Order: sequence, then structure tokens, then C-alpha cells
Amino acid sequence: MKNIKVLILDYSVDRLETETIINCLPKDLDVNSLFIDTEESFPDNLIEEDYTHIIHTGSALSINEPAPFTKKVVKYIQELKDKGIWQMGICYGHQLVCSALVGKHSVRSSPNGFEVGWKDITFSDKSMRLLNIQKTEKIWQHHFDEVIELPKGSELLASNQHTDIQAYINYEMHLLGVQFHPEFNKEIGNNYFLKDRLLLEDNNFNVENIIAEGPSLDAGKVFFNFFLAQKK
Repeated sequence: MKNIKVLILDYSVDRLETETIINCLPKDLDVNSLFIDTEESFPDNLIEEDYTHIIHTGSALSINEPAPFTKKVVKYIQELKDKGIWQMGICYGHQLVCSALVGKHSVRSSPNGFEVGWKDITFSDKSMRLLNIQKTEKIWQHHFDEVIELPKGSELLASNQHTDIQAYINYEMHLLGVQFHPEFNKEIGNNYFLKDRLLLEDNNFNVENIIAEGPSLDAGKVFFNFFLAQKK
């Protein structure tokens, strides 16, 4: 894809996100990534770089606890919005973008607790047409926190019984946000659940039942291709 330059801001503690996302992207794409875990890891002059698309990844961190890098990332998100650069947030990244542009009151710990597994998500009629997907799709979930208020002018694309805001788009602010993780295919997603067995079992989830399922679509291809098609 010509004239597209992607930056992945990887907030994941295990640094799994970058490789997983890159595997979903076109092979000839110009992609860079930064692992963000400290204040020093976030470059002061990053806004001067000529990226066209920014991906904010998921993380085991909670949006309700400020991280060492939070202030610098929030400033960067706001500057990107002012420049009209497209941003995509995934789970923690989705929550981070909304917190930066709406305020801390826009995120919270979900009163429904831990959402984990291959979960059904209901898409709006418009998002079905935009993404060429079914009304209900099964996609990877692993989160305790959620967004409860979107940036002004946003359109809700998807929801489910656990979390009202599962996906949205904002054409004016150039934002795409998803609570779920489109980057995880069946193999990678189920391996993650197996690695996370103790946490899941401590929260009364049956790991064997979870890994018996899988995604209903190639979510990585669908959502990242759609994001990359958005232009300033």
C-alpha cells in the first residue's frame, strides 16, 4: 500500500502485540513499532514523524491505573487528533484513546467483570456493510475494563451483553476503536488462554471449554484492512 506508514505503539507487558499485529498486515507495508513501558521509552519528538496510521495496542495494564508513560501518550493522542492522523485503539489502546480525548470519566472497570473467550459481538447494519461481515461474529476477548463514553461525533459499530461499546468509528477525529482483539487467530488466541490458565480458572472460567471454540472470521484481515483504507 503506497503512501501508508504505520506506527504500532505496543503497550503489552509481554511484547506479544507487535508481532501478532504485523502478521495481520499486508507484507509490503511500511511498519514501525515502539515498545512503550516507561516515560523514557516514548520519544519526545514523535509527533514530528510522518506516520499516516497509528495503532495503539492492548495491554495487561489497567486503564484505571496511570502508567509511567500515560501523560506523554495522552499528549501524543491529542496532537494526532489535531493533525488529522488516523488512530486505531485495541482494548487498552481503545480505552487510552477515549480517556485522552474525552476524559478519565469515559473509562471504568466493567461492572460485569472479566470478559474472556471467543465472544459473540453484535454489529450494526452500517458496520455489516462497511466491513462485509455478519450481524453476529465471534472474536477474541480478554478485558476487565471498558469505555462508557465516546468522543463527540462517534458512531457505534458493535456491542454485546457484556460491554455496550465494542467498536466505534469517528470520521471527524479519525478514530477507530475496538474493545475486542482482532489480531488473535484461533491458534494464537487459544495459546494465550492456555498460558493464562491460572487467571481464567481463578475467575471461574473453564479453559478447555474456551479453547474448544474459535473466531467466526479472519478478524485481523477485516479490521486492519478497513483501518488502513481510511485516509486523512
